[in-house]
Amino acid sequence: MSWTLAAGFGLFLAGAAVVLAQLWLQPWPPETFAKIMITDGVLLAVVVVWHMIQRERCDTAQLRERKRLDP
Repeated sequence: MSWTLAAGFGLFLAGAAVVLAQLWLQPWPPETFAKIMITDGVLLAVVVVWHMIQRERCDTAQLRERKRLDP
């Protein structure tokens, strides 16, 4: 399991926990809650895009390696 999957899942769980805490306990004012959720969403998007880039690089390298091996 790559670190990007673990980080993405962790960010998703953190966002879910923040939403539930805000729903039941309201520990933050609405402006702060919005900032927290936007930050979590941006970080999650960055991790997902990074994972996609790394996966694509790995797949491309494997395809190139196969082409070199095929006569």
